[in-house]
Amino acid sequence: MPIFGGRSNYPYVCARVKAKKSFLLSKDAFHRMLGMDLSEIGRYLGETQYRDEMTALSSRYSGATLIEIGISQNLAKTYTDIMSYATGHLRELIAEYLHRWDIYNVKTIIRGKVTRAPIEEIREILIPAGSLSPELMNQLILATSNEEIIETLRKQSVVYVDEELLRNALATGKLAALEDELDKEYYSSLLKSIKETTVAEKRLLDFVRREIDIVNLKVLFKLKVEGASGESITQYFVPGGMEFKSDRLAKMAAATSMKEIMDEIRQTSYSEFILSELEAFEETKDVSSLLRALDKALIEIADKFSHLYPLSILPVLDYILRKKTEVDNIRIIARGKESGLDPELIKRLLVL
Repeated sequence: MPIFGGRSNYPYVCARVKAKKSFLLSKDAFHRMLGMDLSEIGRYLGETQYRDEMTALSSRYSGATLIEIGISQNLAKTYTDIMSYATGHLRELIAEYLHRWDIYNVKTIIRGKVTRAPIEEIREILIPAGSLSPELMNQLILATSNEEIIETLRKQSVVYVDEELLRNALATGKLAALEDELDKEYYSSLLKSIKETTVAEKRLLDFVRREIDIVNLKVLFKLKVEGASGESITQYFVPGGMEFKSDRLAKMAAATSMKEIMDEIRQTSYSEFILSELEAFEETKDVSSLLRALDKALIEIADKFSHLYPLSILPVLDYILRKKTEVDNIRIIARGKESGLDPELIKRLLVL
């Protein structure tokens, strides 16, 4: 990732982000949307910070597609806007954190090419909020052969892609190993970018390591439900977590009952966030409630850190997470409405 010169402008960026945070939708707004149809949701969003996107796209799209493309474009615009007025090491750190969208876009394009998705469908779900140029992403989307995809990715330096894993993924359609490696590379690079020269950056490192904990717990729960073996689960864990080191994760992956996993989690600070969901899981086997509880935990951790260090990158990351959660919730409502799901079921899928 590039190194940006100049002094970091923490007070200015934090003030701008605080103003943006005031425009996030309230819980009440989501409850109201649950009682609306798709056209009403589109009109409602047109009266919020999504107005420009909904207006510009309404002549080309409608329904859930209009909503999804509109909120995705707004998300990318919001993140790039923050980058545009950040300077110095602060901008470098934000860029490193937002690099996850470069990873997302590469994964999305490769998945689309493997499944032979229409070009426009691939374009519609990209989030150009990282450092990959629109031109390069377009080259990948328009590539007509696996070799052209490999060559295009070989020439760029934003996202490191293991060529052997890429070639195998394109040939077989099995993307798990490639996507796992991309995630590991992302977090490895992010951890290295944190200098720890201030107390706030030390807390930033703590936050990223806790995010890795949550990523690994989500992987653990999803693969356990699918019946994966302990050995196969461990290969997907991201190194660098705070409370869940490799030995503890391996022990949990090898566990033969949820009680063993619960006993390990009880010994950590995460127990306050997900223990009740773990206990309910033993009866319901509903892993989605566990995943939502972990998403909420990360937001609560970010909120706590942002209040402790109000003139640092931590309030920025708190907002970045909240904005993504808002967009995810709107997308869930729109797609749930499109599929005819009961509003109460949609509500249970939201992270509020």
